[in-house]
Amino acid sequence: MSSLLLEASSITVPISVLYTKKYEVCMQHVMNEYDSIKCSEQELQRADKALNEAYQEAKKRIQKFRQKDLLKMQRAWIVYRDAKCGFLYHKESGSAGLGAASECMLDETLKRMVELKNIY
Repeated sequence: MSSLLLEASSITVPISVLYTKKYEVCMQHVMNEYDSIKCSEQELQRADKALNEAYQEAKKRIQKFRQKDLLKMQRAWIVYRDAKCGFLYHKESGSAGLGAASECMLDETLKRMVELKNIY
């Protein structure tokens, strides 16, 4: 289970506190790895929407001349996240690692959302 540091409070909490109730309910009905991946992908869609909202809010909070830097940082983060999580799964490995990669994408997206919410 991943954890993150909430910068404002300097405490470590499990990333699962950011999961939606829909995800928790979905995961309660998981019968196999594919069900788990489906739940993670649905939650990733919700997390990605929240991430985009956090990005737009962060953009509003910073000076105009820093917005290009924020965009550059966000694009670099996307490359990092995709490489990190993509490493956990390779198509030549069959389904091995697919669940871990899916969970990684979700957790990294939620962590980034928190980071963006803590910008200024």
